[in-house]
Amino acid sequence: MQLTGPWTSDEVSASGQVFEFRLWAALTEQSRGALHVFLPLSDRGIDALVHRLTDEKYISVQAKGRSTLDRGEIHLVVWADSLKDNKALLVSGLITEGGLGPTILVLPEGDFKGLAEPSDHDGRPIFAAWYVMHPTERSRFNDFLVPTDRLAERFGIGPTEAVPPQVEPRPMWRSDLGSLGEIEIARRLAESGDLNLFRPFPDLETSELAVLHLATRRVLGIQIKTIGVDLAHPVGTVTIHASSFRPSPLTYLAALAWLREEKRFHDECLLIPTEELRGLCRPHESGNHMSFDWHPLSRRFTCVR
Repeated sequence: MQLTGPWTSDEVSASGQVFEFRLWAALTEQSRGALHVFLPLSDRGIDALVHRLTDEKYISVQAKGRSTLDRGEIHLVVWADSLKDNKALLVSGLITEGGLGPTILVLPEGDFKGLAEPSDHDGRPIFAAWYVMHPTERSRFNDFLVPTDRLAERFGIGPTEAVPPQVEPRPMWRSDLGSLGEIEIARRLAESGDLNLFRPFPDLETSELAVLHLATRRVLGIQIKTIGVDLAHPVGTVTIHASSFRPSPLTYLAALAWLREEKRFHDECLLIPTEELRGLCRPHESGNHMSFDWHPLSRRFTCVR
């Protein structure tokens, strides 16, 4: 389906979403999965966390798409209070029919504030900028414009590094219990006003949830596991896919226990640094899985099977 005309003022939100998803798809495709995108569960200024798997770094991204040019220029206006992290990347570009414009603006928020024009709108501070799609020597943003087909390079992934990560394919479905555990962890973390939560797009790696602390800007990844227990079966087995497991100081495993008879989660949970996880369990005979047994409230920890 082709566009029948330019985006209208009533479609600004939709055009912004189109730009974002084309941007995430471009990063995933160009890096061959070495850049893994996490999207927020609530809009709190950062549009995505991009996890660079080559060095485990999380990169905060604010995306600003435009659907029209004004005399050959893109006009960019950003609320000053949304630019809270000078190291976060601001990424801006043009939506074209079926794709993105020939170049993309990529620069740290701190640099953007230094180059853009400060102003205000109805008393609220803003930063305004103008740039062209084809770089010129006169443009103050020239150093931060990159060809769209080389976008991943601005995120630290060169052509030789853009190789598919070796991960085990995930099953096409998840158990209801596993989904319930993920929702419960997200709900509890969301109760803190200091945290912003992100889900992966697509789901390719160890972390199933990324958590950004809004004050320190520190990011942690969480893999979530849920076991079911009852009086007859007080012990459950936590299983991890060994082939897709990537221990990191920035990644933790969280485990919950669902009490089948009471239809609620146990008050106790596990939070284990992934760097310590292999020492707590041993591989299965097939070599594709690791596991350990967990008896909630028991002080006896059992490594198993």
